Amino acid sequence: MSWFQKLYATYEHCADNPAFAGDKSPLCPVGHISQQAHILVTINGRGEFLRAEFLNKEQVIIPATEDSAGRTSGAAAHPLADKLHYCARDYAGGKENRFPLYEAELSGWCASQHAHPKACAVLDYVRKGTLARDLTDSGILQASSDGTLLTDAPEENPSPLFKVLIAKKVGGKTVKEQGDALVCWRVEIPGELEADTWKDKTMHQSWIAYDSSRMQEKNICMVNGNRLPVAGQHPRNIRRSGDGAKLISSNDTSGFTFRGKFEEASEACTVSYEISQMAHSALRWLIARQGYRNGDQAIVAWAVNGEAIPDPLGDAWLQEDQFPDEEFPDNDAPDHPEAPEERMESGPDHTRDAGASFADQLNRAFRGYKAKLEPTDEIVLLGLDSATPGRISVTFFRELAWFDYLGRLKKWQADFAWLLHRRVPQEKDGKRGFIGIRKVCAPGPEEICFAAYGGRADEKLKHATVERILPCIADASLLPRDLVESAVRRVCNRAGLERREWRTILGIACGLYRGYCARHLKPEKRRNYSMALDETINSRDYLFGRLLAVAEYVERNALDTAEEKRPTNAERLMQRFSDHPRSTWLTLEKQINPYMQRLQTNDRTRKTCFYCKKLLRNICDLFAPEDFASDTRLSGEFLLGYHCQMSALYTKHSSPETPSEAPKENAHEQPAKEN
Repeated sequence: MSWFQKLYATYEHCADNPAFAGDKSPLCPVGHISQQAHILVTINGRGEFLRAEFLNKEQVIIPATEDSAGRTSGAAAHPLADKLHYCARDYAGGKENRFPLYEAELSGWCASQHAHPKACAVLDYVRKGTLARDLTDSGILQASSDGTLLTDAPEENPSPLFKVLIAKKVGGKTVKEQGDALVCWRVEIPGELEADTWKDKTMHQSWIAYDSSRMQEKNICMVNGNRLPVAGQHPRNIRRSGDGAKLISSNDTSGFTFRGKFEEASEACTVSYEISQMAHSALRWLIARQGYRNGDQAIVAWAVNGEAIPDPLGDAWLQEDQFPDEEFPDNDAPDHPEAPEERMESGPDHTRDAGASFADQLNRAFRGYKAKLEPTDEIVLLGLDSATPGRISVTFFRELAWFDYLGRLKKWQADFAWLLHRRVPQEKDGKRGFIGIRKVCAPGPEEICFAAYGGRADEKLKHATVERILPCIADASLLPRDLVESAVRRVCNRAGLERREWRTILGIACGLYRGYCARHLKPEKRRNYSMALDETINSRDYLFGRLLAVAEYVERNALDTAEEKRPTNAERLMQRFSDHPRSTWLTLEKQINPYMQRLQTNDRTRKTCFYCKKLLRNICDLFAPEDFASDTRLSGEFLLGYHCQMSALYTKHSSPETPSEAPKENAHEQPAKEN
């Protein structure tokens, strides 16, 4: 129950913090839940109807009993704000009228010593039995001539309520039941500054006092060790509104959650009512405020003292490191087929190491968090998922000191960072669309899943992949090798991917391979690759990647000069090149010779031709003879060489090369090294 204790401690730190007062999903008081209200009814202090209005799913805090907070399909009324078929005596529709349950709860509160004037005004009004009729007269509800509420929107003048109600199948027919609309209250009393009941803190305290007075059974709370009134049922709506799954449940009559090991539910686990409410409220608030959601999977990281911390599954703290996505034009060719030293390009210079600037930016980004937290402050990382609609399980849990948490996030970013291509939503002139950006950072779990499995990955596979990546971030452990290899294989299958998808996966695969090598289990195989071109590396795979990039660049420039739009030979043969680099390179080398001659005869591209000839010769000189002769399959390292070399070719060089420094015209015809 350690994670439960951390949630309780978080509630204690954050409940009265004014910094969180304006949150859209608030931290609820004990005995209250947050619900989406659809209808607001305004009455006066004497219980007389004044007006009603449609709210369109506004989030409100409402009092709830232990049974009503955990209700799923059973009948249990909230004591103040509830669905229409609970609080309208004159309700007539497809659902059962449960007004007697609602009246009993509200009247019990109003008859106690903890009664509140606004609750009493609501009770006086609902007992008149005119709520459904008043809402119909106000145009919010729509009914037939006999007063029965409609289950389908009429063709003429439909109420906006039908747009927010959830359609359900009843007897083979799709219906929208107006009785499911939640009604909240505004009570206008002269001299009272706050009329909205869900914002009135005196009402919150009134209900808490009354609800606590009814608690009789006490037992040892396993969270704080004190003897307190225990919770018989625990709240739901944890991940979202309408979520019926529970973290703690003892419904033994149908689910058999403890029978066979214990005789009574209290023998398995006892948590006090108040602490259960606090912990569940804190978890609900944290997920809504800063959690990662992927279907039924929810992952959240937080500081127990409530201070802001970096998201382990995102890179929101690196938003300043982005620029237009112009590194590789859509047709793989520069706007003007000039020599690379003459090409101007926005973004970082990839001929230099981008790692130093990235590390400096990462440190500056984390510096703001460091100022608010002590090294020993507690950080909690919690993962939730559910196999069935009624149960949630804790799939991942870590407690870390702030110093360790920050260090592991920095290590994840430092090890796996690469230049990624992304599409982000953008709104312009009232229209929503997407814009391409480039960003230096580590790929996120969803990006890794996409790179490894593509669009064929279902929800179950996505959830499992995220759970496998979490320990790599939180524990600085090794990334699963199959994810790296799968991403590399997909990048090599270039002909089977669209241009934008391939370019996206290329950056992710490079980042994964770079991080995998940095964390290799065998120390002698660990290697820290630069994010920029490293011309000192003489590794066979890295050099073959560079050769492929130059071959593609030469042919693309020649095709652009002739205004031809088709894939290059290097693009088409990338899969074969990764499997048989030596034999495929001999083919590519012969194919680029005509393109070299085409570039050489053009005044605008002559310098490009000379430069690429010299570059090919320099790369070949770095090979060991036995490496160049080997035709064994390439590892993911060749993608690093390919991407770095291509980025350098499309980036302005700091020291332009003059035509007089260009290699001889027959340089490309010189034989490569043989074994």
